[in-house]
Amino acid sequence: MPGGYNSEYTQDDVAAGAIYDLGVYTAIRNPKSLRDVRGQTVIHKFLKQQYPNFQPGKILDMGCTVGANTLPYVDAYPNAEVYGIDLAPAILRYSHARAESLGKRVHFSQQNAEKTNFPDESFDLVVSHILLHEIPVPAIRNVFRESYRLLAPGGIMIHQDARLFRHLDLYTAFISDEETTNNNEPFWSAMRDLDLVAVAREAGFSRDNLINTLLEQSNGMQSFIIVGTK
Repeated sequence: MPGGYNSEYTQDDVAAGAIYDLGVYTAIRNPKSLRDVRGQTVIHKFLKQQYPNFQPGKILDMGCTVGANTLPYVDAYPNAEVYGIDLAPAILRYSHARAESLGKRVHFSQQNAEKTNFPDESFDLVVSHILLHEIPVPAIRNVFRESYRLLAPGGIMIHQDARLFRHLDLYTAFISDEETTNNNEPFWSAMRDLDLVAVAREAGFSRDNLINTLLEQSNGMQSFIIVGTK
């Protein structure tokens, strides 16, 4: 992304958020004008189908960027308090303004998903959308540990990201690996080669309470999710 996620040019700058919001639409050609296809997919293609009676009181979106995939949770669970965290201050300012302009209430804060300041067992649902491939493997392990710590008993963790290498044919895997080498995605291949079920088990989740599967998105693409219940 031009300027990176963390650039600030003026006081209270929001440019990084605006560039990201427009850039996602341009690069991914997402047919949904609010760029919320990933959040909508997790909710309607998984949560509402597999857990129809689930009514979380508090929801956390890790690495929320501009909040595009955070806001669907406000509509899907109107009685829940929804939180979004990210490291980039300009993006968070934009995400707050964006949510307010759309009439959605979300508590945004600048925090590292590896180690937040929320108390133990604070959330009923912890999610992320395309966060994992943006961080190195040690950070992924920390994010899973933090997800487990933050979940209340009976809570659900869902991390959504690109398909893993084992889901791809050889040619597609080769092209995808080019993203790491030539498109400034240094952690992409390592994430796609990682055994995320093992990572989740190391974080504290029971194997019997883990699901990893592919979801069909409304834009014709597939995404991978790993789900853990506490």
